[in-house]
Amino acid sequence: MFTNRLIPKFSHLEDRTFIPKSDIEHLSKMSNAEKNLVVFDSVPGMNMYEHKIHLDRIKNELLKFGLSQNQAKVYIYLGKFGSKTAPEVFKALDLPRTETYHILNTLQNRGIVTADLSSPVRYTALSLEQAILTLINAEKEKINVLSEQTEELADLWDQVPAFAVETSDSISEKLQMVQGQPQIFTKISNMINTANEGVLIFGSQKDLSRFYHSDILDTLSNSILDVRMIVSPAKTMPTFAEKIDKKRIRLMPESKQDNQCFVIKDHDEILIFLRNATHPSNDIFALWSDSKALIDFTHRLFDYSWNDGEICH
Repeated sequence: MFTNRLIPKFSHLEDRTFIPKSDIEHLSKMSNAEKNLVVFDSVPGMNMYEHKIHLDRIKNELLKFGLSQNQAKVYIYLGKFGSKTAPEVFKALDLPRTETYHILNTLQNRGIVTADLSSPVRYTALSLEQAILTLINAEKEKINVLSEQTEELADLWDQVPAFAVETSDSISEKLQMVQGQPQIFTKISNMINTANEGVLIFGSQKDLSRFYHSDILDTLSNSILDVRMIVSPAKTMPTFAEKIDKKRIRLMPESKQDNQCFVIKDHDEILIFLRNATHPSNDIFALWSDSKALIDFTHRLFDYSWNDGEICH
């Protein structure tokens, strides 16, 4: 989880203890609104560009909780520049007036921005730790509500008869696009939990590191199935895989397939990452299929790589 320690304070942009001399000269020629935007609009070469990178990363993390780009930007602005009125916000961030009021109301409803009773109203952002905790608890509550509705929905579903009759002619191989880390890792977990023979995994250290943090590797480490993993490229055993039997892992120090990642369950299902851990977690996506031809081809590729890989010591 991010903390405020990761980001220097920018509550007083004109304080020389926070802004290098080269940028102060540039700021002196700017209007107050323009000064407010320096950290957001800094470009490579400016000393504050590093802070913009940190803020962009935080903004991307906030998007995972359903905030829009502008909502995340308003929250960050209030969090780093202190309490502001609505006019101050839309002037500083160059947002439409009506949209700004809507954003502020939305952030209040989500519990990460408060409004005082002064005139004009001033808006204040919760600390990042409090905001993240609030958003997480809201997501948990949504999951609990959906979970409680599962049985009721299942009963309603069973009350409606099926009108389609599946025949051998209607059975065909399936393809499914899955986007976003939570959805993809849920799919992988389902594949592992329903496996009868074995699970094969091919991926980079970064791919498998994400598997580890999603508890997928812990499940496999205790599995009695035929579990085999190829780490490519890698010269040593990844530390996060130390709980897994070394006999189940092969290393490929040099490989032309260092950007590939896939998971095969038995001979029934395959999930191939089209964008893997080299992309942000919310931007990765994969192809799931039960295509026998695709599974057989990829299975042979895995076996070839396994035989060509190095044994862990």
